[in-house]
Amino acid sequence: MSEEAPYKIKKRYKLLVKLVIGFIKWRYNLSANVAPEVKQLKGAYLLLPNHYGRYDPFILAYFLFPHCKSPNFVSSDAILRDPIYGKLFSGLGAIPKKKGVRDTQVIREMLKVIERGNPVALFAEGSRSWSGVSNYIDPSIAKLVKLLKVPVVTAKMKGASVFDPRWAERLRRAKMEIDYKLTFTKEEVADLSEEEIMARLLPNLHHDDVEYVKTHPIKVRSNRRAEYIERIFFQCPECNKYAGFDSYRNQFACNACGYQGMVNTKGMITSKFKRVYFTNARDWLQWQNQNFISHVKSKLELKEEEPIFSAKSMLYSTATGIGKMDDIGIGVARFYHNKIVLELKDRTLEFTSEEIDSLSAQHLERVEFYVGDVAHRLTSTKHKESGLKWEIAMNTIWYYTDQQHKLSPYLKNLFEAKPTIDLGHIKRSNWATNKEF
Repeated sequence: MSEEAPYKIKKRYKLLVKLVIGFIKWRYNLSANVAPEVKQLKGAYLLLPNHYGRYDPFILAYFLFPHCKSPNFVSSDAILRDPIYGKLFSGLGAIPKKKGVRDTQVIREMLKVIERGNPVALFAEGSRSWSGVSNYIDPSIAKLVKLLKVPVVTAKMKGASVFDPRWAERLRRAKMEIDYKLTFTKEEVADLSEEEIMARLLPNLHHDDVEYVKTHPIKVRSNRRAEYIERIFFQCPECNKYAGFDSYRNQFACNACGYQGMVNTKGMITSKFKRVYFTNARDWLQWQNQNFISHVKSKLELKEEEPIFSAKSMLYSTATGIGKMDDIGIGVARFYHNKIVLELKDRTLEFTSEEIDSLSAQHLERVEFYVGDVAHRLTSTKHKESGLKWEIAMNTIWYYTDQQHKLSPYLKNLFEAKPTIDLGHIKRSNWATNKEF
């Protein structure tokens, strides 16, 4: 890659995006509102969108194609290792970044693109939303805005958590729209303080898709509305066990007590039972994640020798940098209070929480962690393991063992939040019923 044209966007890949996303736009009812000020942008700018689906970069770029230059997206290096998505992202000029790690090199690469007169795009949340609500945004984003010295465009996707929820593998025919807004001119970026930038930026990025769907009813045209929902739900509100769920088409059931839930055509959670504890992923995850942090913390304090949880049939792969992943073998992965142990057919590997630099859930909820420059990946061969569970567990260990600098930025708020939902204090008369949907 030459210094004269770093991360060049290739025309054939841009044309492919136009054709594929053009079809998806028609098929799945996507639309956009691009402000006149955005259409008039001619040179470099910074695009800051909220983040829900795996196709967000392509969809966001598609609606900007007719008006201004295509942005180079900052992308997780894990995606760039994928044989299909990686080639496509590279052809569209993706700038690689280690997920969950502060990377000063990526800022230098962004500056190269800006100096060339091209826009760059960055998901300020750092990860796709699990719940439909925007993730925590680190205040350091204001420093980046000041450093790049270009206009800032924000893009707010609405209805995306129904169109392409984090747990799903297939898109749903459900209306989704995007609002593009020129949030800062170049002059405003220069004049405003970092505090003033954050105060204006956050309202233009934050979005609660659960509330949006409630007030803008969307019909979900899919027969697989709950498929793979166990990737985000792993605690049952009926029995309180962390046994996980098993899903099939529109329904899912607890592996311990059999409690059954389903996702209806409005994208809401209902149940075949009269008890509906949570009607949406936002409230369920808020309850579950707070409980799970307390659960892992208690195991850490007791220093139990038994694993906190285990996962069978996990494919272990490894790579250096953005190189190709090499598959090593399939075995059992066990999470302890101080380490991850992989029991393969011909060997056993251990990685302590101290030596692991970062851990995150990637595409298809693969669990990926770094030890130095080496990436280690765990992939469920059944595609049903919750990467979120692994990420919260490791972040909990780091938080309570003075390793807060390793925390996933979007999870930081979890450890400061006070419990707000306690099913033990909810009377039966207050439970929702299917009649409410």
